[in-house]
Amino acid sequence: MVMSNTIKEGDWFIAVDGLAIAERLFDFYFEEFDDIPEDKNLGDYNLSMVQYRLFCDFDGLPIRRNRCKVFNHRFSRPLDFKYKKVLNKSIKDHPKEYASFVKFLNIKKEFRGWTALTFGLGGNKDDSIHYLNQIKNELPSFFTFDVFLKVASDNKRVIDMTHHIPNNWPFGIPLYVRISLSYTYGNYFGKRILYDRFEFRVEENAIKE
Repeated sequence: MVMSNTIKEGDWFIAVDGLAIAERLFDFYFEEFDDIPEDKNLGDYNLSMVQYRLFCDFDGLPIRRNRCKVFNHRFSRPLDFKYKKVLNKSIKDHPKEYASFVKFLNIKKEFRGWTALTFGLGGNKDDSIHYLNQIKNELPSFFTFDVFLKVASDNKRVIDMTHHIPNNWPFGIPLYVRISLSYTYGNYFGKRILYDRFEFRVEENAIKE
């Protein structure tokens, strides 16, 4: 874990929406679809996400709904003296809620994430849909992004990284595909995300004459 020197699994910490226990930490590394800085390379550390369980808000009031979340680790910080007091007082003042929270910690929770990408397409819509469906059928049950690109390349390069549309805003592109690659947090193959689902939607922009 690259970022676990500040918050480790099992630590209480200050989340963006209250005081929480860090349940799991997930590290992500730069892949082909990322905007890689000049001083970084493919496979270098990118960011960490923390899966956590919320107990109370910043005033010490117990949180009863949507208590298990995943968020960017960089927006979290260790408990300081002020919030240690808030947490301890909340646990003391709300023993039933705390007992329920401890029981809640034993219930396993998994989260899914996704990589959303947009690519320009050549040819016509029907052919593109045909080859995208072939890609979907040929992908293994679990696959990394480089495997996805290899399968795409074998299908007449209907998806080409040189046609990647940054920020998913395909203005002026006649034909394009929106792709969603989804995964369960914690599923990796080496430093790569291990995906298990590929969905797509081919769309067209109206061309003004």
